Amino acid sequence: MVTAGPARIPSREALLDKAIGWRTGVGVTLSEPPLTTADPPVHQAAASDRPVGESAVAGGAGWERDAARGAAVGELLERYAAVHCPLLTVPRDEIPSTAGIPSTATVLGFDDFLLHSPEQRADPGFPAASTYAQDRFTRTFSLIDQRPAWVPAALVSNDPGFGAIATSSGLAAGASVTTALLRATQELVERDALMVTWLHGLRPRTTPAPARVSELVGEIDGGATVLDLTPRHSPHPVAMVVGSAPLPDRPRHGAGIACRATWAGAVEKATLEWAQAMTYVGVTAGGRPRPEPHDVVSFDEHARFYSLRPDLWDALPIHRGTPAEPPASSTATGAAGQLHELVMSLHRNGIRLFYRDLTTLDVAACGVRVVRVLSPDLVPIHGHHRWPHLAAACVPVAERFPGAEPSTAFPSPFPHPLG
Repeated sequence: MVTAGPARIPSREALLDKAIGWRTGVGVTLSEPPLTTADPPVHQAAASDRPVGESAVAGGAGWERDAARGAAVGELLERYAAVHCPLLTVPRDEIPSTAGIPSTATVLGFDDFLLHSPEQRADPGFPAASTYAQDRFTRTFSLIDQRPAWVPAALVSNDPGFGAIATSSGLAAGASVTTALLRATQELVERDALMVTWLHGLRPRTTPAPARVSELVGEIDGGATVLDLTPRHSPHPVAMVVGSAPLPDRPRHGAGIACRATWAGAVEKATLEWAQAMTYVGVTAGGRPRPEPHDVVSFDEHARFYSLRPDLWDALPIHRGTPAEPPASSTATGAAGQLHELVMSLHRNGIRLFYRDLTTLDVAACGVRVVRVLSPDLVPIHGHHRWPHLAAACVPVAERFPGAEPSTAFPSPFPHPLG
């Protein structure tokens, strides 16, 4: 009798390779865009589920080539899962009678989230009216005690059939559910920090740029400022890098933002996001007409806006911050420890978190788990400048950013720079 040897577990890189390919892959192509000498010198990659020649749907940047490729594939998988993971949905009035769910089940509607205000939704021109009219709820679970909470399916899934409210915010892929939950929660914190800062026109704290950032922008004769957007409720720092990487014939301005357990980690990730934005703008902004703020109706247009309107770049409140020392880093170790620390800190500050595992079978076969985390107490990012989430007006700004003073009317007339 022939005895089988121990099972060979493929490497994570080998599993990710299974995600790309015409026959069995989730995606079709994985490429590395050519960089010019004017681009920030970091590795970048683009993954797509479309034929060659069409625009990529996911991208990644890294200090190493494999990290950039892995980031691009991870983003592709998370977006794929968010569209294709099937969700059981029920009308609101049927939730109490669902088997196994008590009549006291937590139910959160659109009005319970910091989204568009009632006045916005009553406007005849409001573009998401049909989405808000949906009565389709799906189950999520509390990150504190695992108790179920029913929320609009449109806030969990990216399936166009549910509407166009959910974005990639709070959506993350990881080698484990724990890692994915950590990254998704950190993303919610960073996007909320940006939205509260931006919509209220706050002047953020500025910190010295680490040597790695200074050297990176120095190689391309650019400039960058590191901002501390860490809210009081987060033990994990939030860093924003805003900067310029000029081309011979035109300027490039943009930003990157990240929340990580350490300040160094947040700054490095935000720098990579900024570098990726500079490359994207360099490829897509040339020859476009000069836009007005009300023309910005997509994340791509947000990313390009200040490269096409450099006259407004220097007027932004983010350039008039107060110098400060970098914030403290977390001392928690490992994904589980860092997730516990972050979730408990948010809980103590009245911020609720719910999650849903969106991993599909084909994504799981790639060695990846995908989750969505959402919070009714954090402001999500918006892509349509004319329709920001004005429910953010009720956010206790003084509690989240003590000492920060608004410098513009609410909401800020300036489009945010994040693509």
